[in-house]
Amino acid sequence: MDRSRPCARRAAWLTAGALLSIVQVANGLTPSRCLTRQIDSVFPRESPLHRTAPAEGRRGPPPNPQVGQEWLWYVWDLGGYPEASLLPCTVRGLGEHCYVVVENSQWGVTVDQQDVDAILDRFNESSPGATPNLGIYDINTQAFGEPPDALDNDPRIYLFYYDFGISADGFFWIFDQYPDGSQSFESNECEVIYMNSGAADPGGDYLLAVAAHEFQHMIHFAQDANEDPWVDEGMAELAMHLFGHPDAISGFPSNPDNNLTSWNGSWADYIKVYLWSLYAFEHHGGLDFTWAVLHEPANGIPGYNAVLADLGYAETFADVFLRWTVANFIDDTSFADGLYGYSTTDLPPFSHTLHVDFPVGPIARFVNHWAADYVVFRDGTALSFSFDGADNDAFMLEATSRNTGTTLAVAAYPPGPGQTASFGLPDFGVGYEDAVIVISSVAATGSGTYQYQAQASAPGIPPITDLVPAAVNGDVVLTWSPRPRAAEYAVYASAQPFFATDGVTPWTVTTTSYTHVGAVQAGSSWFYVVRGQNAFAESIDSNRVGAATTAADLPAR
Repeated sequence: MDRSRPCARRAAWLTAGALLSIVQVANGLTPSRCLTRQIDSVFPRESPLHRTAPAEGRRGPPPNPQVGQEWLWYVWDLGGYPEASLLPCTVRGLGEHCYVVVENSQWGVTVDQQDVDAILDRFNESSPGATPNLGIYDINTQAFGEPPDALDNDPRIYLFYYDFGISADGFFWIFDQYPDGSQSFESNECEVIYMNSGAADPGGDYLLAVAAHEFQHMIHFAQDANEDPWVDEGMAELAMHLFGHPDAISGFPSNPDNNLTSWNGSWADYIKVYLWSLYAFEHHGGLDFTWAVLHEPANGIPGYNAVLADLGYAETFADVFLRWTVANFIDDTSFADGLYGYSTTDLPPFSHTLHVDFPVGPIARFVNHWAADYVVFRDGTALSFSFDGADNDAFMLEATSRNTGTTLAVAAYPPGPGQTASFGLPDFGVGYEDAVIVISSVAATGSGTYQYQAQASAPGIPPITDLVPAAVNGDVVLTWSPRPRAAEYAVYASAQPFFATDGVTPWTVTTTSYTHVGAVQAGSSWFYVVRGQNAFAESIDSNRVGAATTAADLPAR
């Protein structure tokens, strides 16, 4: 049998990029348009979902079908406008949660018994990912919820394999959730995931991951049928990750200026929403998060805001989005307790504009809504950076300082009136070698245009790298070496190990030591950073140290 694998594409509700030409034939739509929002006008649904009883002589499978049983089923010709033909299909496998049905002409050609056995195992019993003792059905229902079961009253899912004849992997056809004859398109009147037996190895983990993707669409349709496409597709991509065979991360990293909330079915769109969903999953509740997203009535950004609030997070969608844009570039789990990285995948480098000659600009640019541009300064000295964005938009700037791939600091610089911002990078070239500026649009409207420039400024102060704590008679004594150009030192202390200095009032000293009186007490812990400063500049944070609850235990952090 032919096991070749073409370009990986899939179709959900017959809306993905692989089937774009079909919808274009149907209604003249263009690739730049969001197809899911137009699906009702292209393929109108004429009766309420799940509320019409099956008609007499229903088209669905016979009750309780068994292996070897055959019937005529609607099979979709996807070479143009969707057309259904009645073709003989046979049950080739039966498991706890699924039937494997194959169009008769494909048996022994693109699908064989070895494939069926692998499909049954992966859907019902096992997976190659983090939960090897769970199959697709259990992984998806635990993460997302229950699938529909309105017409056939059979909890098993039909996995139907036939040769699509086009470059697509699978789809979930919403009209199967209506009685045949009640809509503009035919219905097989049961829960079916259509899989392309001619696209890849039907029993291989790639196409089975696509089955997990399509099964999420089915569940999402049952729980929130009018969800925004970027949310639904993101959860479907996450289903592939949970199964253990996610899509390769490509396309989006080379063009990150891609509106997260816009969907056109391109490969980059799949990866964009995959990374967003994975980041939110890892940092905001895991399975509780995915379950809440599917069961939240609000859609898109309002839905995410509601989910975050319901799960007890103070952050908004915009807050998570901004951290996500930084995480996409640095992917550093060793910094800030992993807040700016991914723990279950590694990212390739993201496209950026690199400057090694100074001064820079002014340079005019454009960024899409809910997207990011990355500007990197390297091999320079202290800089002053200025930004001016379109007044009709809303921007956010985040500056990251890095040394040979290690993140030292991330700071946010929200523009003020007129969408302008200016800030210094005094330690650039002294305390760190790379300055990464992440420029994001955090609005749904506006022109997205902006300009930036950078020029030399007063030299910075090297960071303190040898901060040491010691216990002396119940006090914590901090000492460090003097730093060039530092007129004084700001000592920051907090009971939180990874505290942000922006929220702490420091003690200021002109010497290279400080005594925190009475700090060593039972039941308390203190953590410290020190910065050198003068009238023009301030160093980045020193090495972070901690004083534990006893004088005998003062570990450096």
